[in-house]
Amino acid sequence: MQNSFSELTVGLKHILPFGTFLVLTGLTPLIPGGVVWIYPLKTCLVGFLLLWFWHAYPEIRVGKALKPIPILFTLIIGIGVFAIWILPDLLGWHYPRLGESSGFNPYEKLGSRRWAIVWIGFRLLGAAVVVPVMEELFWRSFLLRYLIHPNFKQVSIGAFSWLSFGATVLLFGVEHNRWLVGMVAGILYNLLLYRTKSVFVCILAHAITNLALGVYVLMTHQWMYW
Repeated sequence: MQNSFSELTVGLKHILPFGTFLVLTGLTPLIPGGVVWIYPLKTCLVGFLLLWFWHAYPEIRVGKALKPIPILFTLIIGIGVFAIWILPDLLGWHYPRLGESSGFNPYEKLGSRRWAIVWIGFRLLGAAVVVPVMEELFWRSFLLRYLIHPNFKQVSIGAFSWLSFGATVLLFGVEHNRWLVGMVAGILYNLLLYRTKSVFVCILAHAITNLALGVYVLMTHQWMYW
């Protein structure tokens, strides 16, 4: 019984930051002006949870991740997913999406350049730091292994099964309104994990993708990605 409770609490520490982020994201359109303050709130709250539970994430370690080959794969996947994310819009391809995002222009909505810059800071911190850690802990560390065995800590990082591969790719895709490129991203991040056996590498690749997308948004004002 004690072991089962311990396994449950470890699993919850991987699930709770992700679940908190999803709940707050779902509440955003329901609250007037929610997008202005909920994103900073969820960045801070989920960041706090990750730091509070940090001892439960021994799989986040650099290890061999800083060697040339893993770093090369990380850069290729990180930049590649960014390119894939914006490619359909650049080429004028249209496919059904899970809702449409009109985007959020902080300069226009906040009215003050100073507050817009503060909001952008939270947006980049959330997208490039908090979200990659939170999502990779949930998708690539927890769920990918949990679908192989409920006691996921007994499953090696990067273990493969068709069920866990297919389910994480599908669910990762539908988490995003651009579900098709989301599924391709899920495939590439999974393949990176299988190749490197490193959650840290996946976090780094995901961070590169999100940071590149954030810089692209700020340079081009394609706010629909935000």
